[in-house]
Amino acid sequence: MEIQIIKDRPALEKYFRRDLALHLYGLGDLDDFYWPRITCYGIKTGEGLKNITPFYSGEDLPVLLAFGDLDPDYLEQLQSLLPDKLYAHFSPGLINHFTDNYLVTDHGDHFKMALVNPDLITQVNTQNTFQITETDLPDVHQLYKESYPDNAFDPRMLLTGQYIGIRHRGRLVSIAGIHTYSADYRVAALGNITTHPQHRRAGYGKAVTARLCQLLEDTVDFIGLNVKCDNQSALSLYQSLGFRISSEYGEFSLQKRLK
Repeated sequence: MEIQIIKDRPALEKYFRRDLALHLYGLGDLDDFYWPRITCYGIKTGEGLKNITPFYSGEDLPVLLAFGDLDPDYLEQLQSLLPDKLYAHFSPGLINHFTDNYLVTDHGDHFKMALVNPDLITQVNTQNTFQITETDLPDVHQLYKESYPDNAFDPRMLLTGQYIGIRHRGRLVSIAGIHTYSADYRVAALGNITTHPQHRRAGYGKAVTARLCQLLEDTVDFIGLNVKCDNQSALSLYQSLGFRISSEYGEFSLQKRLK
């Protein structure tokens, strides 16, 4: 069967909800806010959808998500539809199907985590946190420049209202936000969480992340995030807030080989 662009959002939702922790980003990106930038490749069968691989075209490198047990023949066909340069999230082993056609830069192993014990977030003091808006954008850019230069922040995300910060003497020093969020599909993936190096170990990261989760719980039923496997401080933080590891995957930059 040939690869198709799947535009049937109810069918895609059913596919993604089979393993929500694994396909959290795919489900959230069905929301109207993200949908215009998403292409979902896959195959339709009489039994439903197979091999769904969302492809996100944002402001920077486009991103391919390929999770689960995908057919090798499908992955080979898919490469003819992809651009010369992209970023990718792959379940273990899937990168091996791309190395013949792409030069690969490995950005490390990552965990997917899910919030399974939300009671813990209610025990955190979030008194000094505040909800970030578009008027705070210059301060947000400055914090990421100084603290997290490799971030994947899209200024459009502030329009969701799901960003929380802390100021110290008027300066934004800690932030927690989302990569994807949908009140319609009731899911959110946290992201772009950082604290300025001069203000770490003061509990700011825990406070903004807890407050964000509290805010999200008003409109979503499932909260997850991605984190590098070797980022022990972040892992400890998220585990202290009730997150648990659900799966592992890898992140890669791909550049098509010259033939």
